[in-house]
Amino acid sequence: MDDTAPCYVPLSSLQHVLEGVSAASLAPADYVGPVATWLAQQDDQETNNRPLLAWRSAVEADLSFGGPREVAYLTLAVAFLRETGRKSLDAGADDLELVWNSVHTAISSPHLPRPLCTVSRSAQGFLAVPLCSLLKDGNIDELFRLHVWLPDGHRGNPDFAIHSHQPFAQSWILAGEGVDLSYDVEPSKDAALSTHSTYEVAWNDGKGQGAAYKTHQTYSIVQNTGTPMRASLRTSRVHARNMTYTIPAGAFHSTKVAPDLMHATLFFFDSHRGFTPRAPVLGPRGVDSFKQLRDPAGVTAKMLAERVQLLLTWEMLVERGRHLAKTSELEFALVALNDALVLCESSEDFPNAPYYRGLVLGELGSLNRRLGRYQKAREILEAAIGETEPSLQRVEMSGELGVVYRHMNLVDDAKRAFEMQYETAKELGSEQAMCRAIGNLGIVNYQLSQQMLQLATEQLKERVERARRLRETPDAPVADPNKGTGKLTFAATQEIVGHARLSLCHAAQGKTRQAVDSALASLNLSFTLEATQKDSTLVAFSRFFYGRALLLDGQRAEALKQFNPPPPSCTPAMAMCKEPSDEHRKYLEELVDARADMDLVDEQGYTALDYAAFSGDTASEELVLEGLRRKYAGDPDIEDKLKQRRAEARLRRRYRELFQEKMRPILLRHRGADALRELRRVYADTLSAEEESGRIFDRLKFMRWRDFVRHGELLRSSEALTSRFETSSGGAEASFVIFFSYRWINKDKSASTPDDADKTQYRRMKAAVEEFLRMHSSVDPETLGIWVDISCVNQDSAMPGVNALPMILAQCNAVISLVDDLYYTRAWCAIEVVMIQKLKRAYDVHLWYEQVATGTTPSGESTADHFDAKTWFLRAGPLDLEITLAEKHLTFEEDRPKVLFLERQSKLLA
Repeated sequence: MDDTAPCYVPLSSLQHVLEGVSAASLAPADYVGPVATWLAQQDDQETNNRPLLAWRSAVEADLSFGGPREVAYLTLAVAFLRETGRKSLDAGADDLELVWNSVHTAISSPHLPRPLCTVSRSAQGFLAVPLCSLLKDGNIDELFRLHVWLPDGHRGNPDFAIHSHQPFAQSWILAGEGVDLSYDVEPSKDAALSTHSTYEVAWNDGKGQGAAYKTHQTYSIVQNTGTPMRASLRTSRVHARNMTYTIPAGAFHSTKVAPDLMHATLFFFDSHRGFTPRAPVLGPRGVDSFKQLRDPAGVTAKMLAERVQLLLTWEMLVERGRHLAKTSELEFALVALNDALVLCESSEDFPNAPYYRGLVLGELGSLNRRLGRYQKAREILEAAIGETEPSLQRVEMSGELGVVYRHMNLVDDAKRAFEMQYETAKELGSEQAMCRAIGNLGIVNYQLSQQMLQLATEQLKERVERARRLRETPDAPVADPNKGTGKLTFAATQEIVGHARLSLCHAAQGKTRQAVDSALASLNLSFTLEATQKDSTLVAFSRFFYGRALLLDGQRAEALKQFNPPPPSCTPAMAMCKEPSDEHRKYLEELVDARADMDLVDEQGYTALDYAAFSGDTASEELVLEGLRRKYAGDPDIEDKLKQRRAEARLRRRYRELFQEKMRPILLRHRGADALRELRRVYADTLSAEEESGRIFDRLKFMRWRDFVRHGELLRSSEALTSRFETSSGGAEASFVIFFSYRWINKDKSASTPDDADKTQYRRMKAAVEEFLRMHSSVDPETLGIWVDISCVNQDSAMPGVNALPMILAQCNAVISLVDDLYYTRAWCAIEVVMIQKLKRAYDVHLWYEQVATGTTPSGESTADHFDAKTWFLRAGPLDLEITLAEKHLTFEEDRPKVLFLERQSKLLA
């Protein structure tokens, strides 16, 4: 069977499921009737068997919100999983996302005059929302429910956790992590050796009580039959998002969810795949009965759906951050993890927000350490450890903190952290955590004293051996499945680092050949891991240790091949600059002395100098600059060029900090005009508080619309009457700012204006604003500001204005592009379009229009060869237009790296 083929849902399945959705959701007739009528109209041979997406599109085209569409969404979601399960097909992540979107939209819809679905508390501790219920002869025929374990202190009575179901069951995991435990259960002839008694279940719906299943229950009760049973654990399986598993009819199992975690699944009881009339519960031997009330304590189906959506979004962000961190896209990883942090901090409904916040802080601490931002990493990790209960997560964060201390040359603090990490891991019985901790202790002892070299060697050998054992025992349990790091990957990483550090010990003891062998083992294994994990930084460190050993062995040419890998690659010099420390600066100095090339560029477009600047480590910057100085010895202008290179690298650092840490969180937390007002305030305050940023970046300036009209032409900055946004003024002088993106059309290189003799660009701008004001009557012309580069950027000292371009654009309410035949061929125009495209797609806070001539194509080609107010009009900017900046034209080709860098920063902001 082709698992990639879509699962088709027949019309008959939808009609069948609709009856169950009506019963389970308590949807009134005016919700269900239009759906039944619509389904009857679909009875056409060509359209009555469609994939989920096709059915969903048809629903959206024909049914309206307010009841019918919500019921149809539930019906589609249930019918799809029903067909998928019965055909033994794997529902892909995209399909499950669409299924959950349909359920979430139906349950939490703001268009419903009466809510769909009710909630009840299960005896197993989770909250259940029935979505589809079809009963037959008092038994479950088909039953779909949303199951949600909240971190609310209710996990059911553990004495009655082991249970069975009459029908066959299948579960699809939406979010969180749970462990399914299956048991072998048999009657015990000797009551003294039994572990449980069997209990029979009865349900009460307020109208009556009995063994017949009731969809909407008041309580359930289990009664001891007195039959002794012996239960033994058979399997234990961890299940997480997008996974599925099945439970045969009558099989005994239980689900375990940690008390501080949330877990959500869609559960299908299907008697057509198996049914047993008797499905007892196991309970304690000395109890007569147990009653479970179904009262959800005020929790509604809408509340549950919103919490599941929050956790699902959080998981996707963290998963994305971890994936990007593994592939060395550290800046984008930082963006994703900061988004996850904002999500659990800004929503009051986020379940157990402190716990999930602690998880993200641990990730951010590790990531900031990898970026060389040690003080920030230290602050984050110390705070996270203080908020986290003793656990494997806390053990891991302690290890990360020890690494940070080591890089900060606080070796004694690092040793204490690693010793605590090792002892705690030992108490918890975590082989993985012990493996990492003993390696950390080994390298700390190596640093502390050469007298302890033999101890360090033995500890690192232990690390390698433990890592090998982990790789050779694939069935061993994983310490932290939430990390998204498989055991084999973890073990390989520990072995790679262990071999590399072991080469240091061998080299220090004069065992050069053994140093080469250990370092080569590290490098070869890192290549194997990179094939799947794309961790170029890890490979770069292995390259260094191998090259260092080769250099000590007299193989200089081979060593340089390792120090200067073919671009685009992360070089050993870049790796040292990403995580600066006394140790790594020593290694960087060795690279400079070996004449390693400091001018190479990695896959992100950055050099070693960029990474040194981003980590804020002046000593590493000096070492890299010395390497460049040696490479270009003889160039009379080398010092000026190096000064410029350092300035550009520090500029890029400031971009990252402003974009990621200052501006992006505001766009995530705020919407509309509030977001832009807050952006302007934070930007102005940052430039006032940070002297270096104030020198590098220009302030937000603008011309008042009335002054723009009064002057009648585009004025140079020295002539224009511009105002500067200041926090103290509250931005009252310009509540709305329009940014003009346009092409300089004056061909005279000595001209002081970008406009031609006919004032074409000025007249186009004026006409565009007048049309914009007609389209947006809420914008007050008296408080309207205009941003035009010739007027708002100091033309006698343009760099701060050019540097600030993306931040300025982000603070403007609207962008208007003056499109002509050549507009989209110009790199600076194109980068402004890329910025507004990404901002609008990500946040939908800004407005973007093109001013085009009648007959203009999406690529900007037009038939108009002069300005005529009647032939030019505004249209919404094309968000789907693909732009490749590397192909665009620049007057000064040396500006291309800056344009490409701005493109990358726009991606980070959006």
